[in-house]
Amino acid sequence: MPFEVVLPRLGWNMETGQLGEWLKKDGDHVVEGELLFTVEGDKATQEIEALESGILRIPPDSPSPGQEIPVGTLLAYLVAPDELATFSFDVAAQPAVEEEPEAASSGPATGEKATPAISPRARRIARELGVDWTSL
Repeated sequence: MPFEVVLPRLGWNMETGQLGEWLKKDGDHVVEGELLFTVEGDKATQEIEALESGILRIPPDSPSPGQEIPVGTLLAYLVAPDELATFSFDVAAQPAVEEEPEAASSGPATGEKATPAISPRARRIARELGVDWTSL
């Protein structure tokens, strides 16, 4: 499963950031910990490193350097070499940040189960281990 590279939050109050420059090119092999791109926040420019290893795939509709974008915006994918042949940017059409719909009530409707809160990291680990976290 491809790993999504998104614009990180560099500070508590950061809502948007400016994509500086890509330090790797589309198709480059990236090792976990290598620098991928720079982000300009409110106070500083920071180099962002890869959280996973894989082949960097930047979608054609990805934000361009210098563009102001919201935190959590999908920038690229890191694809395992064995998944590269079957990888397609069709999944890029889905938003990386899922916004919660506004609910009229604070609790679940009658007969519905409450979905537990789960961090993106825990969701990724569950996906890698084949665990259906929604049934927990």
